[in-house]
Amino acid sequence: MGRSRGINVYEEAWEQLTREKAFEGYVPERVCISLSQNGETICRPTVLPGEYVSQGQVIGEADSEEDACVHASVAGYVEEITDYQRAPGVFEPYVKIRREREKAGEWHPFAVDFGRKAIARAMYRIGLPKKRLPKSEILIVNGFANEPYITSGYRLMMESPGKIVIGAILGAMAAEAEVIYICINEDAFDAVARMKRTVQKYEKNMGNRRPLWVVSMKRRYPNGNEKMICREVLGRGKKKAAVVSVAEMAALYDGVYDGEPWTRVGITVSGEVSAPKNLWVPIGTNVQDIINYCGGKPEEAVIVHGGPLGGRTVDGPNTWVTRETCGLLVLRPARTFVSPCIHCGLCREVCPLGLMPDKIEEKYISGGEIPEKLRASECIKCGLCSYVCPSGRRLTEYIGQVQKGRIRAKSARTEGDSPGDYIDIPEDKKIFRHLKPLERTSQSPPHIHRRGTIYDMMKQSIFGLLPLIGAVFYKHPGQSVHLAGMFLVGILCAPLAEYFWQVFRNEYVSVRDGSAVFTGLLLTLLFPLNTPFWKVALASVTAIILGKQVFGGIGRSLIHPVLVGKMLFSPFELPMIESLWPFAVLSLLWMCLRRMCPAVYPLVFLAVLSIGNSGNLLSASVWLAAAYLIWSYETMPPSRAGRWIFALLSALLTLLFQSAGLGAGSVFFAVACMDMAVPFLEFPTVKRV
Repeated sequence: MGRSRGINVYEEAWEQLTREKAFEGYVPERVCISLSQNGETICRPTVLPGEYVSQGQVIGEADSEEDACVHASVAGYVEEITDYQRAPGVFEPYVKIRREREKAGEWHPFAVDFGRKAIARAMYRIGLPKKRLPKSEILIVNGFANEPYITSGYRLMMESPGKIVIGAILGAMAAEAEVIYICINEDAFDAVARMKRTVQKYEKNMGNRRPLWVVSMKRRYPNGNEKMICREVLGRGKKKAAVVSVAEMAALYDGVYDGEPWTRVGITVSGEVSAPKNLWVPIGTNVQDIINYCGGKPEEAVIVHGGPLGGRTVDGPNTWVTRETCGLLVLRPARTFVSPCIHCGLCREVCPLGLMPDKIEEKYISGGEIPEKLRASECIKCGLCSYVCPSGRRLTEYIGQVQKGRIRAKSARTEGDSPGDYIDIPEDKKIFRHLKPLERTSQSPPHIHRRGTIYDMMKQSIFGLLPLIGAVFYKHPGQSVHLAGMFLVGILCAPLAEYFWQVFRNEYVSVRDGSAVFTGLLLTLLFPLNTPFWKVALASVTAIILGKQVFGGIGRSLIHPVLVGKMLFSPFELPMIESLWPFAVLSLLWMCLRRMCPAVYPLVFLAVLSIGNSGNLLSASVWLAAAYLIWSYETMPPSRAGRWIFALLSALLTLLFQSAGLGAGSVFFAVACMDMAVPFLEFPTVKRV
C-alpha cells in the first residue's frame, strides 16, 4: 500500500478567527505551576509555602542537567505545594503562587557568553530541556501550523522573527548542527517572506557559517509532526536531525540574550468563545480563567487542550497552562454514532505511516495479542483514522491503549493499573455485529470528524440513481403504476427485513444508515420491467438476509447483497435500464464528483471492457457495476493493491463470461466471483522509511 501524504483538514474560516490578531498580554491573580513541565521528570521544589518569589526565580530543580528547571512565572507568595491530577490516575506536584503587585520583581539569575558549552549549560537554567537539542547534523525549526485553529506559531513568526532566527543559530551551536532548516507551511506566505528577510539579516550573526534555509511545505495534516517533518526534510537520508519548535527557539534567545527564563507561552484561544484571541500568558495560568477572559463558553461545549485532532479534553478549573500548551479550543462535542466497522479501508488510506488501524482495533477488541507486524507502536496519534471513519470508530483511542501495553481482555481497573479512558465493552458484546452505539459522546481525540458517515454515503448513492429512475418512468409512461409498485416494494421490504432480523437477533439496529434502502432500490433497477411484485419482495428480503445479515452486516458480506438477489431470481434477464446507459453514466459521474468513488478504479474497469468489446460501453449494467459494485463499501478490498486487482480481474472475468455466452449476466457473475476472492486480496502494508 502506498504511503499517504496526509490529507487537508483545514477550513480557512477557522484560522481567520485569530490569524490577524496580535498577541495580547494576560496576567492572572494566581498561577499553579507543575513541577513536571514535560510530563516526565518531576523536579524537587526549592521554595516553601509562604515564601516570596520573584518572576523567573527557580522554584523546581531537576537532578539532571538533561532536564530543565521550573521557574516562577509571576512575582508573589507561594500559597501551597500540593498534588493535582494531571491525567486519570496521574498526580503531580504543583506550586501555587499568589501574585503580588506592589513587591513585584524579576529574577535574572545568569548571564552567559555565546560558546557552545555555555549555551548548553544555560539551557538547564532557562527551562529548556537539553535533550531537545541532542547532538545532530541538522537542526529543524518547526514553524508548521500542524493543527487547525492554532495560529500562535504563525503570530510568533510574524511578531518576533529575529528571536527565532538567532535562537535557531544558538540551538545549532548547542546541537553542533551543520545545517538549519526553518519549515513553514506554504499557505503562510507572509510568514515565509518575513522569515526569509530575517534570515538574510541575521544569518551571519555571531560568526555563524551554517547554511540557514527557510523551507515552505505543502500544508497537509500531519506534516507538522516531528516524525513527518523529518521524513519530508531528510527524505530517505540517514542523517540525524533535532526538531524544535519556534517557541523553544524564541525562549532560547530570551534566556541567552536577556537572561530571562521560559516563564510565558503564546497560545491561541479559539472556537466557541465570544472573543477568540492570541495571548501571552504566564505558565501556570488557569485554563478556565483564560476562557472567561475570552468571553466564556457555552454550557454544552468542552475545552480542548491543544488542537482538535490531537488535543485532549480538560476540566478548565483544574487545568493549568504548561510549556507544551499551544492552544485552547472550545468546541461542541461531535455528534457521531458508533457503528460496526464496514471495512472501507479509509483509515489505511489516510494513515501517514501506512498502518492498518482497523486490524489493530479488531485484535485489540477481541482481546488478543497485537502482532508486531501491525506496527502499532509506531502510531503518532494524529487522529486521522478516527477523523475519516464513517462508522465513528474510536481507532486512535484503541491504538493508544495498545501502545500502553494493555490487552482488551483485561479490565482497565486491574490491580496496579490506572483507570483507562476508553469504553468498557462487556464480555458478551465483543463480537462486531453485537456492538451497540455508545450512550455518551466520545471525549477522546479527534474532536472533529469529516462529513461522511455511512448514512451520508448511502444518501449520495441513492441520489446517483435518481436520473435512472426518472428515465425509466419517462421511457415507459404506460407502466408507471407497476414501476412505482416495484420500487415501493423494493425499498420497503429490504429495510423491514433488516430491522426484524436485527431485532430478532438482539443486534444493533442499523436500518437508519440507509444501506438497506439503497440495496432495495438498486436491486429493483436490475430486474426486468414486467417482474411481479412478489419476486421483487422475495429478492429484496433474500439479498438482505442471505447476502448481508448472515455474515454480520454491512462491510462483512461475502457477495454484494444486490448480486445475491439478482443472481438468485433474475440472473440472465435484461434489466429494465439496460438501454439507458447515458443516465447510468450520470450516476458514475455523480459518485465520482461527490467523492464517493475514486474515478481510477471504475475507469480501469471500463477501459479493459471497452478494449475487449466496445459494445460494453452501451450497457447500463456495466456502468452501474462500475459506479456501485467495483467500488463498494459492502465488499471491496481494504488495500489499494487489492482494489487494483479487483477492478482488473472483474473486467477480465466479464469478458470471459461473455465469450462463454452468459450475456447480460456476465458482469454480475464476474463481480460476484471477485467478491468471494476478496479475502485473498488482503495485502499487509509495507514498512517505509
